[in-house]
Amino acid sequence: MQTTLDGVSCEYEIKKARNSAEVVLFLHGWGGDLNSFKGAYSAACDWGVTCVNFAFPKVVPSDWGVYEYAACVRDFLLENDIEKPIIVGHSFGGRVALILAAQGIAGKIMLVDSAGLKPKLGLKKRIRIARYHRRVKCGKSLDGYGSKDYNSIDPSMRGVFVRIVNTHLDGLLPYVKCDTLVFWGRRDRDTPMYMAKRLCKGITKSRLVVTNGGHYSYVDAHYLFLQQLKNFVLE
Repeated sequence: MQTTLDGVSCEYEIKKARNSAEVVLFLHGWGGDLNSFKGAYSAACDWGVTCVNFAFPKVVPSDWGVYEYAACVRDFLLENDIEKPIIVGHSFGGRVALILAAQGIAGKIMLVDSAGLKPKLGLKKRIRIARYHRRVKCGKSLDGYGSKDYNSIDPSMRGVFVRIVNTHLDGLLPYVKCDTLVFWGRRDRDTPMYMAKRLCKGITKSRLVVTNGGHYSYVDAHYLFLQQLKNFVLE
């Protein structure tokens, strides 16, 4: 199904359950789509709860940042009369889940290898950033100087991507008052383990589950992910 929110087109799937107040909302990572959480969405539909699989718009206005994406999801919830959903967010979807939780919109959140916190910068990273800014200043080509995600997206979306990456949500953690499950892969290189620990330290009602997976821990440890999600949803 499709809907238009804030002037952008979004795709979603929804399966409503009878006599259930719980709604589980799946938010995929950057560059993902409805297939990203397809397995988890299909499984959750059998648990007797309403399930929503939401896909972020592929193209948005050039001035958008992560808060505009969060507003888009909030408008989707209002349009569909969904209150206090359990939000499952992977990577970029976790950024959005954090914002919505801090705004009191989420009933619970499950952060899966979530992005959004300010990263530690090692020496190699700092040198690379310095070289990047020097090339920008000199008007030289930036090919090969961005991340894989940056280089793979349409050039018109790169400003949006940079704005998102440079928006750090550490200051929101004390405002997340809902139950939070942090599900992480110990081999994650995109959002390392120290971020999971920082999330748990900053969010009062949180607990951490660590797997042997990588950044896509919900795929690498799929059975454990579904088990933890089911317990979290139905408890």
